[in-house]
Amino acid sequence: MTLFVSASLFTSCSSDSENEEQNPETSQNDYWPTAVGNQWVLNQGGNETTMKILSAQNVNGETYFKFDKFITASSEVSGSASASIKKVQGDYYIKMDDINISANGFTGKISGYEFIFFKDYLDVNKTWTGSYTQVTTYTGIPSITTNVEYTGTIIEKGATATVKNVTYKDVVKFTLTLETSMEGQSAGSTDAEYWVAKGVGVIKFSFNDTSSELVSYKLK
Repeated sequence: MTLFVSASLFTSCSSDSENEEQNPETSQNDYWPTAVGNQWVLNQGGNETTMKILSAQNVNGETYFKFDKFITASSEVSGSASASIKKVQGDYYIKMDDINISANGFTGKISGYEFIFFKDYLDVNKTWTGSYTQVTTYTGIPSITTNVEYTGTIIEKGATATVKNVTYKDVVKFTLTLETSMEGQSAGSTDAEYWVAKGVGVIKFSFNDTSSELVSYKLK
């Protein structure tokens, strides 16, 4: 199960911007409850994965909540990394530590990153953007630098959605589109769609031809 669109998001954030000024302090909703012990079970293709918040850490006056697991990569590349979330006035940040990887007998590392995953106060059709530089290093091989630009777009707000026979209210649906380049040459684009329910968290996301759905959750 991959919660984010691709390994291209395992990067080091360089900038974030918003296409239209809106006041985040007007946000009254929390779409991803954060407390130590909160957990979510998601199903993809019959396989269930549990994601749980294990700890909270104060960094420069801001609180990050660390997950026990966040992603599993494809069978071609296995990866592991610690992921955390913080929330600032309606902006939901995801912070990924350096990712240790192994592929085809090689071991390496992808630099960590932090970026704004979601802005809960934006209106439908509003967007946010950011750019990343990803550095991948394998033992004995020159490092690979990948540049990524992404755009998030709110596609629906206040929706009612049914997932696994459970009906959720006040759902926001949004997309993330990534444009990737290497050495100045386009390396393609990827798209993912997310459904996030107020007071619950991510209830569904889809990437390529696969999707994951929330089976159950427990909040402290």
